[in-house]
Parts: sequence; C-alpha cells; structure tokens
Amino acid sequence: MTNLEKAIFQFAENKCHSNSLKETASLFFSTEEIMNKMNLGRTQVSRTLNQLVSDNILFKINTRPVLFSLKEFFAKKYQLEIASEYESIEIFKTKLNSISSEKVFEKVIGYNSGLAEAVEQLKTAIFYPNNGLPVLLMGETGVGKSYFAQIMDEYMVREGVLLENSPFFTLNCAQYANNPELLSGILFGYTKGAFTGADEDHKGLLEAADKGVLFLDEVHRLNDEGQEKLFNFMDKKNFSRIGETKERQSKVRLVFATTESTESFLPTFLRRIPIQIYIPSVAERSLFEKRQLIEYLFKKESQDIKRTIEVTPRVMDILLQTTFSGNIGEMENVIKYACGSAIAHSNESRQVEIKIKDLPQKIYASFDSPVDLASTEEENLVFSDQINFSVTPSTTGELQKFVQHLVWLYQDYQKETGYTVKHQLHQQTVKFMDDVIFREKQRNQAALEKFISTVMQEIFREIDSHTKFQYDGNLVLLLSYYIYHYSLKGINLTDLFDSEFTAFVQNNYQTELNQIIPLLPEIEKRLDVSFTKADQLLFALFFSTLNYEVKSNEINAIMIAHGYATASSIANVCNRMLGGAVFTSIDMPVESTIFDISEKVLRYLEEYSVKQGLLVLVDMGSLNMIYEQLKQNINQPILFIDQLSTPLALEVGNLIQQDHSLNEIAESMKEVVVPNIQLYYPKKSKKKAIVTTCFSGLGVAIQIQKLLYDCLGGILEVDILPIEFAELQTNGLSEAFLSQYDVLSVIGTNDVHIPEMKFVYLENIISGNGDTQLKEIFENLLSETEIREVNDRLVKNFSLIRVLESLTILDTKRIMEVIENCIQDLERRLTLRLSNARKVAIYVHVACMVERLIRHAEITDFPNLEQFAFEHEKEIRVIQDIFSVLEPVYSVTIPLEETCYIYNILYLD
Repeated sequence: MTNLEKAIFQFAENKCHSNSLKETASLFFSTEEIMNKMNLGRTQVSRTLNQLVSDNILFKINTRPVLFSLKEFFAKKYQLEIASEYESIEIFKTKLNSISSEKVFEKVIGYNSGLAEAVEQLKTAIFYPNNGLPVLLMGETGVGKSYFAQIMDEYMVREGVLLENSPFFTLNCAQYANNPELLSGILFGYTKGAFTGADEDHKGLLEAADKGVLFLDEVHRLNDEGQEKLFNFMDKKNFSRIGETKERQSKVRLVFATTESTESFLPTFLRRIPIQIYIPSVAERSLFEKRQLIEYLFKKESQDIKRTIEVTPRVMDILLQTTFSGNIGEMENVIKYACGSAIAHSNESRQVEIKIKDLPQKIYASFDSPVDLASTEEENLVFSDQINFSVTPSTTGELQKFVQHLVWLYQDYQKETGYTVKHQLHQQTVKFMDDVIFREKQRNQAALEKFISTVMQEIFREIDSHTKFQYDGNLVLLLSYYIYHYSLKGINLTDLFDSEFTAFVQNNYQTELNQIIPLLPEIEKRLDVSFTKADQLLFALFFSTLNYEVKSNEINAIMIAHGYATASSIANVCNRMLGGAVFTSIDMPVESTIFDISEKVLRYLEEYSVKQGLLVLVDMGSLNMIYEQLKQNINQPILFIDQLSTPLALEVGNLIQQDHSLNEIAESMKEVVVPNIQLYYPKKSKKKAIVTTCFSGLGVAIQIQKLLYDCLGGILEVDILPIEFAELQTNGLSEAFLSQYDVLSVIGTNDVHIPEMKFVYLENIISGNGDTQLKEIFENLLSETEIREVNDRLVKNFSLIRVLESLTILDTKRIMEVIENCIQDLERRLTLRLSNARKVAIYVHVACMVERLIRHAEITDFPNLEQFAFEHEKEIRVIQDIFSVLEPVYSVTIPLEETCYIYNILYLD
C-alpha cells in the first residue's frame, strides 16, 4: 500500500469501529470527507479510492455522492460475501437485514441443541432494560466460558446494543487472589497517594469498560470483601476509586465465570446475578457435538499450520471415545500434538495424514478396555486451510446406482399397470436393503454410528408406544446406516428423481409417506441432520417393504424377546415367508423388568382390537410370568408360547392363517417338539429366481427380463431380476441375495463366471439351441410338455427382431440396417471374424445405446476410462469412426464410455 492508501484504510477502519452497526449510513464516507480530512485534491483521492475498491479493500455505493466503506469489516461481522459495488444504500441495507444477528451463535457448537437453553438465557440478560443483567457462566475448566463471553459481546454489537468500538476487558481474578487490595485497585481504580506506590491517579476496569463488557474469570477467587464491593456496585451502579470519596458511574455489563459451585459465593452476591448459565463439559455433550468440536479444531489447526490435514476414520473413532477431562482445551492440545507428530513424519508435504500412531500415549492409557473400532473401510476426513472439511464421497456410488436403477425400471415399466411397476421397485428395494443389512450385521460400527442406532431405536420405540405403527429392527438398522453414510455427509440425489418418477412415488406410496411425516422431524431434531426430498421418497420405498394389514378375522399375534431387533428380526423373516403381516414384534432391552413388558402388552391391548384373542410368543425366563401381571386387567383370551424361534413362529403363523382358534393352536403346539419343527415349506422360504444381465447395462437386462416373463407366464411363477453386469462380475451374488432366492440361472450376453452358478448365453436362446440348458434349469420344476412349451415361446420371443421391438423410439428396421453396415466395416477394418454371439451383442447394445442417447440417459461410468482408452487407442479410434455415422442420423453424440463398451464386446472373452 502507498502512504495515502494506508491513511485511507486507517480512516475507514476508525469509521467502522466507532459507530453502531445499526446506524449503517454512519459507517460510510465520501470522497469529500477524505479531501477535507487530508487536504488533497479530488482527482488524487478519487483515483486512490477506486484503486482500493479494485484491490478488494473497499467497496462502494453508487449514490450521489459515491460512498465507500471497509469490505472486510462487513464480511466478518455479517459472515457474507460483499460485492464491490451496490446501487443504493437501501439495497445494501436489505442485504444486511437478511442476515440475522442469530448467525453469530452459529459459531457456538451446540447452539441449537445442547447449548440452546444457554443461548436463550444469554439473550434474556442482554435485552433486559437498563443495561441488561449480570451473567454468571459456570462449568469445568476448558468448556469455553471465555469464548461464550466473546460471543455475547459480538452479538450485542450486531444487535446495536453496543457500539463497534465498545470496550471488552478480561480479568482473571485467580492472579490476584493473594493480594485483594491490588485486585480492588485494578477493578475500582485509585488516586495518587492512596497507598504506597500509587504515584498517579489510575482508572479501574469498571471505569475503563464503561458502555462495554467486563469479563471476570475465576470470580470465585474473590474474597468476601471483594464480592461485597461488587454487589454494592451492581446495586447502586456507583463506585469510588480507592482513596477518594467522589462517586463515579459506569454502564458496564458484567460477565462472571467460575469452575466452582455456587456454594463458593456469598448468598448476597449470588442474589445480584439472576442469570446463571451452565456450560456442559465435553463428556456431557452429545456425540454429534463432540464430533463437531473435533472437526472445528482440526479445521482451525489446518489454518494455523497452513497445511491440509487428512484424518483416518480410526483416529476420529478413538477421539470420539476418549474422555477429555480438560474438555475443549485438552482436546485442542491432543489435536495439536497429533498434527505435530504427523508433520515430523510427513517429509515437508503440503498434506499431513493423522494416523493412530500420531496420537499421544496418554489417550490409550485412559481406556479401561480395548477400544472398539469400526471395521468398515470409510473415507478419510480432509481439513484444508482453503476449503471446508470434506470426505471423498465413495459411498455415494452405491446409493446413486440404486436410485438410477429405480428410475430406469420405472421408465421401462411405466406403461404397465401400477401393480407391475411397484412389484419391480419392490424387488430392487428389497435387494438393496438386504445387501446393506446383511453387510452391517457382519461388522463393528463406528462410535457415532452406534449412537445413531441407539437414538433411532428410542425414536421408533416411542412411535411404537403411541401409534399403530410397529417398528422393524432391520428397518431401523437400515435407516441408521443411511443417516450415517449419506445424510450426515450431505449427499443429495434429488436431481436423479425425474418429475414423473417423483409423482409416481407420491401418488402410489401415500400410506408410507404419511407414516414418515411425524418421524423425520423428530430424527432431524435429535440427530441434527436435514433430510432432502430424495430422502423422503427413498424412506417411503423402504417402508413399503413392510407389511401392515392384518385380516379382521385373524388372531392378533405378537412376539416379545430380549435384545435389540431380536423379536423384530424374527417377525420380519416370518411375515415375509408367510406373505402377510401375521406378527407384530416388541423388542425389549435385556434389563427390562416384568412390569415393563407387561405394560407394553397392556398398551397393545388398549390400542388394538383383539376380538379373536391374543397370541404371545416369548423367548425365555421371566417373560413366562407376564400373565401374573396381566390377569387382573384382561378381558380377552391370551395364549402364551415360550421358547420363541423362527421355526416355532412359522408353525404358529401358518395355523393363524388357516383360521385356527386359540384352543386349536394350543392343542397343535402341545404335540410339537420345538427343536424339530419342520414346517419351513422350502418353496416358500426361498423364491425361485432368474438373474438377467447384459454387458451394455441395465437397460437390456430389463428388456430380457420382460421377455422372459412373457415366456414363463402361466407356466411357472419365478422372480426375474435384472442386475448390472459389472456388479455381478465384481461382487457376484451376495450372501444376502442367495439367502432370499434360489437362483435357477443367470442369462446374459457374456458369462460373468460366478462359481457354481448356471449361465445361459442369450445367443443360444435366440438361436433356439438352448434345449439342453433349459432342461437343466427347469427339469425339477416343469414337466417335459411344459419345458417344450417354454422352449417354443423362447425360440419365438427371443428373436433379434423381438428384442429390438422392445425399443420405444427407434425405427427397428432402419437401425438394424445401419448397425449391419457398421458390423461389416468392423470386421473389414479390424480384420475380425465375429461370432454370432458378438454380433447379437453389438446389435442389442448399439440399438439400446442410441435410444438411451436420445433419452439423455447415456452410460457415464466406465472403470479406469482414461487408461483403458490410452491402451486401446487404435481400435477405439476405428470404432468411433465407424459408428459416427449414427450421430447425424439420430442427432446424438456417442460418448467415449459407450465406445469402450463396444470394444469389450468385440474383444473381451
């Protein structure tokens, strides 16, 4: 800066800091003011002011005269981006007024949760008439009392209660605890000669902080006399310096802080402090707030050391489980130590990775038992001095694929009945849920994930206690997973839901949406999370997998078992296998008493009509004594059966569905030896299924699925599920999937090589040479006549024309002719002799590709795309050139990903 620029900057700074924020116009100055102040010409001043605007130091209001002010001042105070120019002072004021003073409290972690009451108390003290009320901040060392006092001061400035340059003084009373006279002199001031060493008059802090704030830390170290002097000042608003009789006044706002209980103070002193605010320790904060504190400190450290900090999930897990006796102060020291340790091993890199070995040894010494670390492979958290912390959203892929599959299924089946569309969506949703639940039950959860699961269980139990909705343990587990892995990371897939699909879900899943309306706000409140429109739609689909309706003539049946999700998991499995909502479940904590369980049953009896009686399946022990607690309060027959298990429940459920009475069920079950019950009905327990897949993506797999349904309709009831080729090739069929389905075969254009899984080439089906394979697939399910009928339909339906007729936009004959010419060019220019299987695959892929491109649904995902394209550059250029003839014909552009898939069809075995 030039000397003139420095002088103008100093003038602007003084202007901003000497006026109230509420008097916005007083914070600006004109060219004339600078000219008069510095006795300079207009041209020189105007040129310098505009240069400061160009340098983002000042900004201006284009009025007459033009007004200027300090850009950084408003940016910091209002936490917003300030433009270089505004058309009028009114427009600028409107922008400022849109930013609430409440934004100041957003700097306080827990301001709207754990510290919400403290914030409200603070406002009460601030806005009380006649200079507010004194405040006493209580809490352990390191909880942030000093920071809270600073926030209070900043809020008062933003509200215009104090001027921008109003004083803020801090005094730690502990420093002068052994010299009360000196402390009195510092607080109240003294006159010359008042005591030895008083060589001149001295203004005390009460006087210096007039029209501002005086923060007295460790105020419990004041002796009785000091407390008396202070409460006299609070009473009269007057004081005298030591050594004088003259009374002085000060409109200072007093904020006290202490780590001790109120018993350390004179009762007369405490009576003058009506606002006493408790700041909780880190141990008393929620796990969410603790994580936010850790993230804030890592971000702050990144800014201090000017390096990017990467923290492994294991480190975050350990810090979340650590008890910090020194609270935020100790937490900050641990983080500084870890960063210092990592820097020492980072070889001057701009990025520092914090690993378990970087944490101080005292952390591990503080644990009484081994730390329970999450077994999942999550992303590192990245904190940068440039940007807000982030995580690499690799978990987005799983959810994104699931949503895309749902939308594609809807688009392909939207011309069918609503029932058919819902059936397809149900299959994909159940598959996604089963995969997640199966995987989650195999691993340890992170500390925060456990906390979310616990809170979710509580929320669902409360809903269960006052509505007719019965929660399902697996659903709770899935939603907890969803919140931890997606919602907390701000993943929003709303854009993937097109308007038609959104409308379909809203119109066809109204019951489920109504059920989640009271649920989501409660989850948002307790877990400090926000749900998007996409979350609501997906939750409705998740809820749709549950069965709710119970026939009016059926016996009501409930399962009661100790442990999280024990009863609900068994009920979920049985209800699925029985094809209806036969059982309601009640999960009880292990420590539940007979009275707790009896109360649940009584509440169920109050809310549900049980005219046919109630059947209760219990697991063990004390549950057998429930009847003793209930017998005085029941008017309906109740049948109790103990030793709850899945086979037992299936047997009972089957009897209920056959309309047996309680007496008949009791007699039947007496004859059953529980460990040997064999009414599993294997055909019910595992549905028969065929998996369809295609190298070119899910679209063709869905077409094959529809054609197979046509071939098997009226002959065999079997679920046909389209699955991505890449997913099958990478992961195979999951254990969760195989536990639900007996897979007869996988049908596709390329073998995915799943061990012990029968595969049928699409080419063989199309050519009518699949007789032997069809017999192997269906011989135990169909007669020879039925197999012959299926084969005849397959030969007819799985012709190339039939596949391409499934397209909805393209002229089949025309596209076939173009592709035929392309295939001939491929064979000639690449010196290939393509088999029928590869030709069929190219016909199918390219035709569906063109339709996808017309519908703007191109494939955008190909593994290691750049490396693959580089390694096969020659062939890919030829393929691009040959198929470029399609682009002007259909007004599309073929992306590189699609070209790479064509290469794979040509060359991949």
